[in-house]
Amino acid sequence: MAKRVNTQLERLKQKNKNSFMFIDEPGLQFLFSALSGYNDVFAREDIENLLSQINRPRGIHLCGNPDWDFLFGFDMDIVSIDIYTNQKVIPLYGKSIKNFIERGGTIVWGIIPTNYEPFLNENLDSLKSLLNNIWKTVLKSGIDRQELLSKSMLSPATCCLVNQDKEKTVENAFSLLKKLSQQLREEYKLFK
Repeated sequence: MAKRVNTQLERLKQKNKNSFMFIDEPGLQFLFSALSGYNDVFAREDIENLLSQINRPRGIHLCGNPDWDFLFGFDMDIVSIDIYTNQKVIPLYGKSIKNFIERGGTIVWGIIPTNYEPFLNENLDSLKSLLNNIWKTVLKSGIDRQELLSKSMLSPATCCLVNQDKEKTVENAFSLLKKLSQQLREEYKLFK
């Protein structure tokens, strides 16, 4: 798997030197379940072994809700999270987020829902407010606001590609994401 990731990363870097790779690991949310039979010691060893074989920048994408302290503790450059679904949970891990960012990590905040019904219930203002409130809570951990913003990216919340309107909701989510990014860049006076 690491060889495949490295090959894809190399191809992407030929097109854009700022390319990065992250592995999608939905099973991490079940890791600490009593039913898994797979403990954190084995999991840490296996994940560290895999990550050590992947060229930088490297990271993990997760739409689920794992032990975030565990996840933010790995030697990786990027963590992509579904902040929309986990909006009440993630702010509780401000210290882990702070440590991850201070080590040089970047967080991809998955804020725009791509599922049909949740997308219909949101708009630019509601999602901007949600993200700003999450950031305000995370900032209470003592991280510098500019550092948090400079080490943040935005994305859709999930990789949902199956909706009753086919790809329309996903396309609308990306369009809304672009607008949200532009507004936040203006509000926080970030580079364009």
